[in-house]
Amino acid sequence: VALLLKEKYDAEVTVISMTNIGTEKGIQQALQMGPDKALVLQDDTLVGSNSLMTSNVLSELAKIVEADIIIFGTESTDGYSGVVPQQVSRILSIPCISYVKNIEIEDDVTLTRQTIEGSEKVKLQEKCVISVTASGVEPRYPNFKDIMAAKNKEVKVITKNDIDFKTEQNMKFIEIKDISTTKQGEKITDEGDADKVIIEKLKEIKAI
Repeated sequence: VALLLKEKYDAEVTVISMTNIGTEKGIQQALQMGPDKALVLQDDTLVGSNSLMTSNVLSELAKIVEADIIIFGTESTDGYSGVVPQQVSRILSIPCISYVKNIEIEDDVTLTRQTIEGSEKVKLQEKCVISVTASGVEPRYPNFKDIMAAKNKEVKVITKNDIDFKTEQNMKFIEIKDISTTKQGEKITDEGDADKVIIEKLKEIKAI
């Protein structure tokens, strides 16, 4: 979506991220698709942050790059809270267009967003936050030229001390355990009276 808008308005696209820089693999993969540069905040004290802290940090990064339109996925693959786009919208006091599943670019830009009752079309605002579903647009796959070009794109790394940051860390992981996926139960062979057997089982566990 960001790249479509870049082509429409000859805009600049900056990848923003709050992460441990590591090998920069994720950042490089993003840059290979066509964005111009990246701004990454790396700070060990932010590991395990909740959605509100993440939203505060990303809002500050959006301010640094002077972003008019901030584009997210709908949710991360670890927390699944799905509220960061809306929180950033509130912090920056700009509208949020959530669950965008399609974008149409002609004279202006029309976004189709998913709703409980189906979908609705809205016009892209000059300044806003957008969250995009997985089916929002066809993903772009970089070619060799794009991959090589990404190596020369700017990746600026900053820390928490470089932003106006007031939120305190208020969530701590004590322990993380695997959930057993073993299925347990009793197999009943229907010999014409399965309904009665099921009713008796439900009575035993006081479900009826």
